[in-house]
Amino acid sequence: MNLVDLGTVAGALLTPPIAFVAALWARRSGRQSADATVVSGVNQAHGSVTAARVQTRGELELRQRAALADTSAAFLRASDALARTVQQLPGVVPEERHAQLAAHGMAVETTLGPLELLAPPELLCHAKALRGYCRTLENHALDRAVLRSAVQALEAGWCPLNAEICDNDHHSAAFVAWQLLMEWPDREDEERWADRGLLEYCLEESQSMTESEIAGVLAVVDRAPGTWSRMIGGIVRDPLMEQFTALRAPFVEAARSTQSLVPPAQPDGRRACASDAVSATTPSAISGGCLSA
Repeated sequence: MNLVDLGTVAGALLTPPIAFVAALWARRSGRQSADATVVSGVNQAHGSVTAARVQTRGELELRQRAALADTSAAFLRASDALARTVQQLPGVVPEERHAQLAAHGMAVETTLGPLELLAPPELLCHAKALRGYCRTLENHALDRAVLRSAVQALEAGWCPLNAEICDNDHHSAAFVAWQLLMEWPDREDEERWADRGLLEYCLEESQSMTESEIAGVLAVVDRAPGTWSRMIGGIVRDPLMEQFTALRAPFVEAARSTQSLVPPAQPDGRRACASDAVSATTPSAISGGCLSA
């Protein structure tokens, strides 16, 4: 057998193993390609799930922040409405004062509930301090209205011309009654007892008030509450409302500090600037701007 024949025989013998190995190699390559495809698909699926989770957490945080902005603004509006009502109460007829006050006091309590669930500790601390003082305002509002309306009525009963040379008994009585009311918290108990009859006489003689209004003033006088000077205030200052302002300001600042957040929605569905969620509730009806943020 020559070399050509040997080559032919060797080629015939080697052809099946080579084909077999090639088939195995092709199958292995196919499996690796399929495995790589599967791994790529799994990684892509994990990435999609992770992204969805991040997006869901982000959306949840946005909703929570928006809810916090809304509840903060609602609580501030209710507190401002109560303070505004307390300040305007002396000009309301006595029969309607209690109903107006109670409605606004209930609104403050109601709006604090949602805030307790959403607010961080610092904001909640300021909210509770403001709510506590709103309760103080509510407790003193009716007596304050009685005293301040009496002072206003007596001032209107002074002499419209020259008080120094006025000899009108009604005008003089109005001034003396006004002076007694303004100085009442500074008097000793004995002085109050001695001047109580004089105050009643001057109130009646001034003809500035009705009998029921005089009775209301005397009822407060007889109690002589320790907060008298804060309720009646002065010509310029209003101490009771100044304290409300002092407690309102840190709540506003704490609410704003949480609102790199999302502010409440506007009627058109958009959301305004975050600070507007709080500052927009500033009560403009408070005289002297004492409640501006």
